[in-house]
Amino acid sequence: MKQGGEHWQWDPNVPFYLGVLPRRGASGSDVKWFRAPNAFPGHTVNAYEDDAGDIVFDLPLTDKNVFFWWPDAQGNAPTPEEIAAKLVRYTFDPRSSNLSLPAFEVLAHEDCEFPRIDDRFAGNKHMCAFFDLMDPSLGSDFSTIMPRMGGGHPPYNSIGCLDYHTMKLKKYFPGRTHLVQEPIFVPRKGADIVEGDGWMIMLINNYASMASELHIVDTRDFETPQAIIDLPIRLRAGLHGNWVDNQDIEMSK
Repeated sequence: MKQGGEHWQWDPNVPFYLGVLPRRGASGSDVKWFRAPNAFPGHTVNAYEDDAGDIVFDLPLTDKNVFFWWPDAQGNAPTPEEIAAKLVRYTFDPRSSNLSLPAFEVLAHEDCEFPRIDDRFAGNKHMCAFFDLMDPSLGSDFSTIMPRMGGGHPPYNSIGCLDYHTMKLKKYFPGRTHLVQEPIFVPRKGADIVEGDGWMIMLINNYASMASELHIVDTRDFETPQAIIDLPIRLRAGLHGNWVDNQDIEMSK
């Protein structure tokens, strides 16, 4: 996408760029700009260096303009139902002089965004990921939702949990008149660190009541909520957040 006057114009001929630089002691001249065919990258899952020294980078990716509420200079924009981001993986050598990224591997074909991992594994190999999903087959009541949802945020009706060991995708579906916001992961308290063992907390917009709900899901029983907290207002979509353990806050003082 490039800026043109007062509009953002989608240009399908502009490559998708990925900048790579050393984590420590780097300057601007150390950035290597790898490129791939034009695409719209979403929020990233995670990236890590494998045993061969290659970078493994997971993210949602689509060939459509996700910011559909911002049409291009000619007024063109995809409709929300046209947009679908697959979860993909790029694996590439950061030392290579060939700056063209190899083809990505598709990890999950369903429309997804706002991925999260167990943050204790950030920058290391991850074996599970959580993300928003749009799965029309789950039975959402779009006739109730769509006239009321407004604009400015892509619609997602469920939360997915991808197990990289089995590549099985579990789903939490909050209800027929509900859309989900970005989830956060809270590790289960205890001495044993098991990746992805804990709680998912997410804001849910209920378009029947026109109020928001806070849903808490145990990752050991992903399809069933452990608690649903009714909020007295509807919070607009698009909130970002992180979980910080109180122990970590105390240690930082």
